[in-house]
Amino acid sequence: MKKKNVTISDIAAEAGVSKATVSRVISDSPKVKAELKARIQQIMKDHSYIPNHLAQSLAGSPRKTVGIVIDELTNFFFIEVADGFDQIISQADYCMQISSSKWNAEKEVKLVQHLISNRVDGIVLAPVSEESESLEMLKSSGIPFILINVIPTQKEIAYVSCDNYQGGKLAADFFNKLNRPSNILITGFSHQSLSLRINGFKDNFNRCDKLIHYENISTYEQGYEMASVLVVRNGLSDTKTALFVTNDNVAIGIITRLLELGISIPEQVSVIGYDDIKISSFCRVPLTTVSQGIKDIGKIAAMELLEMIQAPERPKPKHKIEPQLIVRQSAILD
Repeated sequence: MKKKNVTISDIAAEAGVSKATVSRVISDSPKVKAELKARIQQIMKDHSYIPNHLAQSLAGSPRKTVGIVIDELTNFFFIEVADGFDQIISQADYCMQISSSKWNAEKEVKLVQHLISNRVDGIVLAPVSEESESLEMLKSSGIPFILINVIPTQKEIAYVSCDNYQGGKLAADFFNKLNRPSNILITGFSHQSLSLRINGFKDNFNRCDKLIHYENISTYEQGYEMASVLVVRNGLSDTKTALFVTNDNVAIGIITRLLELGISIPEQVSVIGYDDIKISSFCRVPLTTVSQGIKDIGKIAAMELLEMIQAPERPKPKHKIEPQLIVRQSAILD
């Protein structure tokens, strides 16, 4: 059963004050005594109440706006997801309001609060964690929402995500066939999607005891810098090596620097990325990568969200997209 949205009238009734007093607390007016203000704020918190600042101006006027909160505006994965999403919702005459949490849980909560307060029609969230504090807030809001790039632990929440464990397995299977003397795994910072890729890779790579693993490398710039470290520390100039990089941006940064250092790809070093962002096929050495079907994630999320807006009581959709290994020139079998 759909949960009743708590209104300003409900808060006022429970606090034993007028709606005007609650409104003053919301606007942080100095006219309300500190003790009363604290009591009203606690009641609001207990009910997960977020004030609707636009209720009056929007009365009788549908906004047709959906919000999307992603982790990074500079990450091509999220840019392409958002583009796929926009292609669908714009056809339905909806506008997209996009913002970035920058992988910060506190900022994510504030952004979600802002969208709820502005009563957007629906929300897409790429949460920092599968157990994000934002999820309870969204459930209480009554606004349709769907998650991307994560599989929530709560079964009643809608999501669209790649099968990241299978994606890691695809990379491991290719590594097993490459059979290079040296094998290196390069990953970003902790996130459910990344953990599944790592587990899928390690569970299926047949020489994990000899695997070298570098963590917390997440951007093109960090990949570029890491390449020099790999050459010195892991002897890439002397030993045929395979790299599995769980982010295309990082993989492209590594390839760029290795080529500058005179390392041949794929003859000396094979590189496999993950995501299949658009520019991965246009690199100086086109990138072999695990495709998540990025545009599909955005498009499916948009179609499902529009359905949820029209029919809020329908069962919550759940999509796990099958990844594919796209073989280009950065890693090929002999």
